[in-house]
Amino acid sequence: MLYVKTCKYNLDTGRLEMEDISGNHYWIDIYAVEYECADNMYQRSSLDYLLYNEPIKYINLLLDGKLKEYVHSHPIYLED
Repeated sequence: MLYVKTCKYNLDTGRLEMEDISGNHYWIDIYAVEYECADNMYQRSSLDYLLYNEPIKYINLLLDGKLKEYVHSHPIYLED
């Protein structure tokens, strides 16, 4: 299990950079994740919201293999 100490999204590289409690550094290519998990721009918006506002939850869902399930169960509706 990975225990995340710090994490932040680097907009310049498109990576989620994190450090675990033992000092190891990891990064995740967000574009690759969105390509695999999101089918449209609304699902990508849902992922972006999660990435910017709750990066730890984003990482946990991704590592547990539940990110795609999350995206498909949290649709974004447009106002008329």
